[in-house]
Amino acid sequence: MRKTGFTLVELLTVIAIIAILAAIIFPIAGTVRENARRSRCISNLSQIFVALQNYKDDYRAYPPVLGAYAVDAAGNLTCNQQAAVPFNLAPKPLGSYLRNDEIFYCPNNPVDDKRLITRAVYPRGHALAGQGVRLNPADPSSPEVCFYRYDSYSIGKVGNTSAYEVHYTLFWTNAQLNQLETPQYREGFFDNPVGPKATDNPRQLGYRNPDTTAVVTWCSYHRSYQGNQPVKAKNDPVLFLTGNVKMMDSELMFNTPYLARP
Repeated sequence: MRKTGFTLVELLTVIAIIAILAAIIFPIAGTVRENARRSRCISNLSQIFVALQNYKDDYRAYPPVLGAYAVDAAGNLTCNQQAAVPFNLAPKPLGSYLRNDEIFYCPNNPVDDKRLITRAVYPRGHALAGQGVRLNPADPSSPEVCFYRYDSYSIGKVGNTSAYEVHYTLFWTNAQLNQLETPQYREGFFDNPVGPKATDNPRQLGYRNPDTTAVVTWCSYHRSYQGNQPVKAKNDPVLFLTGNVKMMDSELMFNTPYLARP
């Protein structure tokens, strides 16, 4: 009885078909996974908004930090990695309003270790851009604060680098004392006498009744980069004080994030 089998041509044809199918299926699968991660991120931001509003109703102000500042076992602020307690043990203003800490985590964040902390700077578009974040931004002698790298919505990466920038802040413009203020920002809320000035922007969370178009925070973990610059595409989920989460241009959010509008 004669044995039959695949000829070389048939085998090569099958291999070619498999390669073509793989080239079609794998990108689609990657897109589906990214869409799922993006949807979860948007859901997280929506839940954070509800928690923020509940906090505002109770305290008549928005919290100073979205997730948590890094603290030691005694509850003191720390930037010492060895002394810092994990994120799940750090006190959080919104802790009692959210069901778990995972809501602060974007699935695209490569750091899922709740113990790791980092310093952060203010982003572009902020009056203190490039300066380290302090407990009281108006006081240069105020202690520096550090954040948990797990917390995806309080901070984010500075471009395609290892540094971090703060995203959630009560004031983003004119937040320097007279002797430190960058000239182009003119007089601001923290200039003497402390309080609203004609040059202040109402789209800041530190005011009693901020404009609802104010940016609350954004996630930068869905971006693509060319070198250190984000690709111009709507890859940044942005939470506005309207409660809407809108996909915004990554280039805009990299350069002038607080000027974004819903």
